[in-house]
Amino acid sequence: MNKAIPVVMLCTAAVLTTLLLNGCNNQVASNPTKPETAPKPLVAFLSLHKQYCEQKYDNSSSLKESLSHQKKLAPAKDYKGVYEVFVDKVSYAISPEDDGCTTDVMVQAKNKQELFTFDDINKALINSGYIATGEAKSRKDMGTDQTEVMVIQKKYISPQGEVTTLDFPLNKKDKYYMTLFAEKFTQAKREIKEKVMNKLRMASIEKNKTI
Repeated sequence: MNKAIPVVMLCTAAVLTTLLLNGCNNQVASNPTKPETAPKPLVAFLSLHKQYCEQKYDNSSSLKESLSHQKKLAPAKDYKGVYEVFVDKVSYAISPEDDGCTTDVMVQAKNKQELFTFDDINKALINSGYIATGEAKSRKDMGTDQTEVMVIQKKYISPQGEVTTLDFPLNKKDKYYMTLFAEKFTQAKREIKEKVMNKLRMASIEKNKTI
């Protein structure tokens, strides 16, 4: 049996987990590069996203049921179906969606202090095992004050293999919630839709046979 394969796999795994190796002999570099310390609000944001949105759920109903029983989460005021949690006086929201789960935060506080930047969260996601897919794209959206906001959007594949979309405002950062959306149930919804369509086709065929 070729014994070189496990060695290659070991090296690849080491690179993907950002462990710095001198070679494929399990020798750790003597001076490994330490990752940059992320801003505390960003650490809290990603921790909440991992705790609630990265978990395994069978469907949208099980996600909603799970979030409704989380003691740390409270229903958000004026936002039906959204849950809110405060960390160091910063409001974070978790939203169960029909096709996934969203975590959001207003990245610019009332005192005009910016919690973190696009570069901060992009680097943090990649350091957490997310894989960027393609270049970031800009688009227009509507802010909470019903005025136009420019948003930069970037897609990733999460460590769980889920398509995850980041929407980060480029302006009016105190009027637009930055969101990180994990697509979780699209395939299941597609399969259900296909089953319904197949049943309709079969019913139509049977009906035509009786005519």
